[in-house]
Amino acid sequence: MCSPQRVAARYLHSDLIPPLGFPGGPCYVVQRIMEEVHNPKLRDDLVADVEHGLKIDNQEAGQIYHLDAEAGVGAFKKMLLVPHTQYRMDQRGITVTEIRMALASFQKARNDERSRHSYMAKKWEYDMMRGEPINWTDPKVKLTVVFLAGRDMVRVITCYWEGESDPKPTQGGCPVP
Repeated sequence: MCSPQRVAARYLHSDLIPPLGFPGGPCYVVQRIMEEVHNPKLRDDLVADVEHGLKIDNQEAGQIYHLDAEAGVGAFKKMLLVPHTQYRMDQRGITVTEIRMALASFQKARNDERSRHSYMAKKWEYDMMRGEPINWTDPKVKLTVVFLAGRDMVRVITCYWEGESDPKPTQGGCPVP
């Protein structure tokens, strides 16, 4: 039997400090840039892009975030969060726990479809074998997660709230320490 502390440590352990996605928004991304990017020109350019509502490309996200391996959920023992995903999580207010919940709902749907020998189950298996991305929207919370799935690992490519646009930057910029 697991103690409550072990359960909490497994599912609520810290991903980054501060944690990914909470509270989220452009100013949260700016805070992360200020903490992680040491090149002053690059830092200023990235902050300006975020404060003007411009997107950060994958190479720029790699300057702020680094590949992060997290405990997965269910059959997916490990979850890899690429820098782009982490940027989108911070920007859109999506936490590691919410990603895990969406992946758990995918696994439940996958098992349900497999038991029915459905076309969708076959498609997901085929996509997984070929290394094709799977686009899953959790029906309860409306979080979409795009990921590549292996036997016991997922690589999360991106995530977003269904039907919601990206948060807009605040007028006058973000408070910077």
